[in-house]
Amino acid sequence: MQNYKMCIAYDGRKYKGFNVTKRDAEKNIQGKLEAILSKMYDKEVEVIGAVNTDAGVHAKEQIVNFVAPTDQFAADEIVAYIEKYLTDDIIVLAIEAVDERFHSRYLTKGITYTYRIWKQNAPNRPLFERHYVNLMNQVLDSSKMKKAAGQLIGMHDFSAFTTNKRVKNPMKDVMAVTIEETRHEIIITMTASSFLLNMERIIVGTLIQVGLGQLPINTIDSAIKTKDLKHVGHKASADALCLTKVTLG
Repeated sequence: MQNYKMCIAYDGRKYKGFNVTKRDAEKNIQGKLEAILSKMYDKEVEVIGAVNTDAGVHAKEQIVNFVAPTDQFAADEIVAYIEKYLTDDIIVLAIEAVDERFHSRYLTKGITYTYRIWKQNAPNRPLFERHYVNLMNQVLDSSKMKKAAGQLIGMHDFSAFTTNKRVKNPMKDVMAVTIEETRHEIIITMTASSFLLNMERIIVGTLIQVGLGQLPINTIDSAIKTKDLKHVGHKASADALCLTKVTLG
């Protein structure tokens, strides 16, 4: 047996997330990969992802690993086989043989997401980007968003920033949040040790509502201190969110 580390990317619009579900294996990224690898080896193969991206969320860099039941295929042969049967919205970027102790999820130390917002006052409407941005119909104040984003940095209890109310450990270390404004877009980039269910989308929704003046600048600080949902914003749409980097330890 041989353990393999694989880097993949995907357009998440058609999928219900990365992790497989019993009823919809073909509608999840993990399920698509496992079906191909299991056919290749004529034996069930489990694919483990570093991050369980939500339904509709994209990835430019997702790290997975799987244990091949035999060593009959070389790494380049595995890639060629997978690429032959994968749909156009999932690609393999790289693959390498790794130590049997390598585990993509357990070795993950940092996760980076990027969220793209197309400005209401941009010079033109999005064309090729239209499926991957949140198109605003109101003007955002990015300076307010930047001030609010600073309150996210550090180890905090993010209970108010998840749709999972039974989470066992709501403590997460947010390492960086940057907000970049261009002529067309406001781009939010977030890096954390890990994210709770829908945490990244609720953070973005909160920052958007701060930028619109619907929530005060100190609302994130209030949400962290009180754990009260009234201080957080809406859950931002998934189609503008992309997993851009997985940092392994």
